[in-house]
Amino acid sequence: MNQNYEQMSFTELRAYVVENREDIEALRFLMSKRDPNSKGYPMPVTGADMQAQMEIIRRKINGEL
Repeated sequence: MNQNYEQMSFTELRAYVVENREDIEALRFLMSKRDPNSKGYPMPVTGADMQAQMEIIRRKINGEL
């Protein structure tokens, strides 16, 4: 199915990518729309790093950040 990703809102595109995980072109387009000012997180190296990152993710999901 040929989709027009440019006409989709960010929310629609994200939902489409979740439902169509095999559509690499859609995923690339979605990633190109990422906010360049959003905070980046380094790859965890140690177990403590992984725990800290999981806590950040938990807090984001719960709306605490």
